[in-house]
Amino acid sequence: MNINETESRRLAMLQVCDSVFPVGAFALSNGMETFVQRDFLRRGADFEEYMKNYLEVAPYKEIGQMVLAGKYATDSRVSRKGLAERLIELDELASALQSAREIREGSERMCTRLVKLAEQMDAGQAQTSDGHRGFAKPSPADNATASAADSRENSIIAVHEHHTERHQLHDTADGLYGSPSLDLYAGLIRERRCRGLHSIAMGLYAADHANDVRDAAIMYGYSLLSALTMCAAKAIPLSQYAGQVALHDSFPRLVRAVNIAMTLKPEDLGISGAYLDIAAMQHEILYSRLYMS
Repeated sequence: MNINETESRRLAMLQVCDSVFPVGAFALSNGMETFVQRDFLRRGADFEEYMKNYLEVAPYKEIGQMVLAGKYATDSRVSRKGLAERLIELDELASALQSAREIREGSERMCTRLVKLAEQMDAGQAQTSDGHRGFAKPSPADNATASAADSRENSIIAVHEHHTERHQLHDTADGLYGSPSLDLYAGLIRERRCRGLHSIAMGLYAADHANDVRDAAIMYGYSLLSALTMCAAKAIPLSQYAGQVALHDSFPRLVRAVNIAMTLKPEDLGISGAYLDIAAMQHEILYSRLYMS
């Protein structure tokens, strides 16, 4: 992999982790607003402690889900059908572990937006690459010619095969486009075999575009902390200075959280974080709210 491709992959991951990427992350406080109204978060030191507690839990929640999805999709020993089966299992487990309704629904909405934006970006890049115009979804008439079971399995795998071939068309970074792993997940969501969670989608996007899963997980973790910092600035309210200091001081803990996530198995997910889940559930009945969750 040459330096241009390496940097292009890093930029692709930075784009989807950027605060201006429109998936709706900054409309969600993930229950933090409950702590503010309960008077637990009042100043910078309180928020620093909140970030510390959040990062103790994150490996077993969003970051862990993201890492597992990325590792599945980058495992050369796993077939396309095997990947689909693993994603269905991970989606079911991660969805069941989302105790708060607002958190689960918010993650599903963010996943839908990420998939849609990734499809649009891939289609735009495909149209400018040597005449390849991207993948056209099968028409209802085409689907009707096959049995329901065969059509579902074949259409999902076909998308994955098509984009995998497109990844191999060119040796330069400019010729690399398509999101085969994310497309596979999108197909499973359309067929209602998966609910669709943002953390899993981010792991699959990382498998398709990032240099490696661990580097992508650190960027993803940073995007989660950055979103919480923006929420705190509005809800506490917290000064931008205090928020950025707390964010910066959390970096070593974020790296440790990612290192833990890289060692986890599916059965390790959800082993902690009950109080954060309770706060998220209580958010649903707050008298007044700034955020959707």
